[in-house]
Parts: sequence; C-alpha cells; structure tokens
Amino acid sequence: MHPSPPHRSGRQSSSHPLFLKRLLHYIYGAEPLCDLSGVRIKYSRTGKPRYAFLGEERLFTIKPSDMSLSLSPAGARLLDSCLPGKVGRVWTSEEPQKSVFAKHVIEADPSIRRGVDVLVYYSGRLIAFGKALMSGREMNTLNLGEAVRVRGRLE
Repeated sequence: MHPSPPHRSGRQSSSHPLFLKRLLHYIYGAEPLCDLSGVRIKYSRTGKPRYAFLGEERLFTIKPSDMSLSLSPAGARLLDSCLPGKVGRVWTSEEPQKSVFAKHVIEADPSIRRGVDVLVYYSGRLIAFGKALMSGREMNTLNLGEAVRVRGRLE
C-alpha cells in the first residue's frame, strides 16, 4: 500500500532541505554551507510553501508570489552561519535604526538585488536584517538614498 500524498490543508509540514538549499541559492546566488536537514517547510491550504521552521522557531516566511524570503531573527542568525563570505551582507559605519542610508554603507555584497532581505553588520557583528532598497553595486557606489529598510534587530 502506498502512503497517501499530503493533504492541501496547510496542516502538513515536512523536511525539504534540498528545496530550501535551492531557494537560498536562487535568492543569494551562492550555495548555503550548513546542514538544513532539520528545517521543516509548512504549506498553505493551496499547497504552496509558506513558512520554514527549525524546531518550533520560525526562520523564514516564503512569499508565494515571487518565492522570496522574509527573515525572522532566527533566520538571520541561520543565514549568518550558512552563507559564505560576503554573500547577502551589508557593513555600515553607523548603527542602523529604521534605515541604512547609502552614505553609511562601508561595503556591500555586489550581487545583492533589490527587494531581497539582507544581513546588516555594524562594528564587525550582525546587528540587524532588512529589505534591500537598492542593489549591492548601487550601495557601494552611491552616496545618497536609503539602501536597506531595517525589518528587525538582533540583541
């Protein structure tokens, strides 16, 4: 007897580390270096991936319209340990409040695309995460405008 397929009710969740690795590679342009086998994906009633959990802690919300991620503090810490080198990272000269302005960006990953959630560093440590409002190249070259809108801070 074959096991029945998961019901489309949204109550089902399962571990799909390969799906998450491919999604992170698509969004950030680099293969994550950590083991994602303990991460569970929870699906909506329509059968689309909606949330990623590690244990009981939500890591990401997956937006079904464009398959982009909205980070949580736990997701930001996971990406900090998983993403190689400078991938998805922005370093600032001033501690961010609600926004990181381009004039305060010391260095940014040049492959960052607009609309992607990024990690924000100040004094060499991860301090916040937020949505990139300009590309990484623009952050590195422009001196005017809002580069990242901060969504959350890490304590």
